[in-house]
Amino acid sequence: MRLLVSAIPFDGGKSGLSVYAREVASALFDRGHSLTLVCEPGTDAADVVGAERAKSVKTLHAPRWTRRPILSMAWHLFVLPFAIARRRGDFDGFVICAANRRVCAWYPLPTTATVHDLANFHIPGKYSRSRMFYLAHVLPFFAKRAQRLVAVSGATKADMAKFWHCRDEDVTVLYNGLTVGEKSWSWRKDGNNILYISRIEHPGKNHVRLIEAYGRLPRELAEAHHLVLVGSDWKDAEAVHAAAAASPHSDLIKFPGFVAGEALERTWSETGFYVFPSLFEGFGLSLVEAMAHGVPCACSNNGSLGEIAADVAVTFDPESVEDISAALTRLLTESAADRSARIERGIAHARKFSWPDHAAGIERLIEEQR
Repeated sequence: MRLLVSAIPFDGGKSGLSVYAREVASALFDRGHSLTLVCEPGTDAADVVGAERAKSVKTLHAPRWTRRPILSMAWHLFVLPFAIARRRGDFDGFVICAANRRVCAWYPLPTTATVHDLANFHIPGKYSRSRMFYLAHVLPFFAKRAQRLVAVSGATKADMAKFWHCRDEDVTVLYNGLTVGEKSWSWRKDGNNILYISRIEHPGKNHVRLIEAYGRLPRELAEAHHLVLVGSDWKDAEAVHAAAAASPHSDLIKFPGFVAGEALERTWSETGFYVFPSLFEGFGLSLVEAMAHGVPCACSNNGSLGEIAADVAVTFDPESVEDISAALTRLLTESAADRSARIERGIAHARKFSWPDHAAGIERLIEEQR
């Protein structure tokens, strides 16, 4: 099929949404579809699908004046549909990669619109008042006009029913896939670091409680397991850095910034444990990636994280510092036999998540509309 794929917003390639756009577009291309990518200013096809695939991919760029988020929202909502309508004969379907951020006022083509999370309904003050109005009222009204809605987890589908009043039959759950290469499966690591990969954002990503929980660990245990917080600084990151500076284990807490490519693989090789304390996630890609890397995990018990954790990860109440600290202690001190069994369960569980399968699901939903 000839598919138009919206990769807006791409967040500079440094967020879960950009990972999703990159992986889904690449998987659709690899399945033999002809792609035209809708990109924001400063983002090119090579950023989304890689240099080699980009040679065979077309690009439709949003105007330069859409660099501000509010103008990007307006262009995607009201202008893009007319641009698509004028070229309707060039495409067989339209894929929106982030329908919890960008939608259209109407849909000239058979469309799938993927919703990752409705975190704005769970985390008060996550966004400004004007953005909250857009996310709570404007966006769902137009998103529900799309021919097919996709949720990346059962928890997100439940939220779409609760907050957007979507009917069960209008939303299809397609789990995200993995972003690790086959060589990464079943790695056995020598590292002992505790890793958390997320943009440094307060309060939603819950770094401060994690840091406080880590600060409660006995010094000897903390010295054996440094806390590594990978990610770029985002909203209110200064609160996270202040909490780290105030920790009794401040010298053991590392902020390497955004990490990708070979540097990320080195980070995984130095990792002994993974923790995901976010207050809310629509899926939680890095949790499954940690399982695939053979890393024992602990994560929040709410939303999709509890769903994805299954019987593999140690779960905790993300709003309780005491509970997070107890979960860390359990994970770090469990027997070698229990740890080995947890790793094996994680590897088996992670193999259930496939980007080709996800892309095939999108393909099927578009085919049903033609």
